[in-house]
Amino acid sequence: MQVQIKKAVLGVTVDITEQKKLEAERAKMTDDIIKRNKDLEQFSYMVSHNLRAPIANIRGLTEIMQFPDLDDGDEKRCIAELDASVKQLDTVIVDLNYILQVTHRENEMKEQVKFSVLLKDVELSILNLIKNDSVQIIPDFSAIDQLYTLKSYLYSIFFNLISNSIKYRQPEIKPVITITSAKLNNKVQIIFKDNGLGIDLERNGGEIYGLYKRFHNHVEGKGVGLYMVKTQVESLQGKITVSSEVNKGTEFIIEFEIN
Repeated sequence: MQVQIKKAVLGVTVDITEQKKLEAERAKMTDDIIKRNKDLEQFSYMVSHNLRAPIANIRGLTEIMQFPDLDDGDEKRCIAELDASVKQLDTVIVDLNYILQVTHRENEMKEQVKFSVLLKDVELSILNLIKNDSVQIIPDFSAIDQLYTLKSYLYSIFFNLISNSIKYRQPEIKPVITITSAKLNNKVQIIFKDNGLGIDLERNGGEIYGLYKRFHNHVEGKGVGLYMVKTQVESLQGKITVSSEVNKGTEFIIEFEIN
């Protein structure tokens, strides 16, 4: 009798465990669908807004150039504007292709990636920028220095956040970027902090990761970097948070589960 009771209890326990697994899988599938829908909305916005403008310009200019009484001066101006619109259109298409390439690498092999080694690779790739702007990068990975993940994604995250900190530095102030790690139970945090221009989060917090969103127009840029960072962090099942204050700097905290 006791054996039968134990088997029954064990059977119930197994059923509950399997049910929890199925519920977790369904929840994950739902989250993936929601995320992909959001991605589709972003791309839909990109196509409808950022492609429509240069195409409308091109159509309008080609119609003007068909006017029979168009003089040489007007024709040259139309050609110049037509060239600018074509270049703008090409830039958007190149950006779209880049985003598609970078965000569809889930089939790459994961590996143990050391933060300290990855940082050296990023520093080497932007060495001239670091030297020219006297950038000081202070790493501290003593808490944890590696993660089993996609190296290309993590490299892109490091590259974009460091590049942004340098790009949006404060004039006349030496850029200082600290990159530290922390371990919390089964999670790892990577914290990027700078002393740059900062972002007004009350005003722009809802758009900080938006595609083609920029908050400092005096600096050349496309507004793609932070979109890519958030997309890649979430593709690795992580999350990113930001805190920032104008003229005091910005801090990004990225959190991943340790597999």
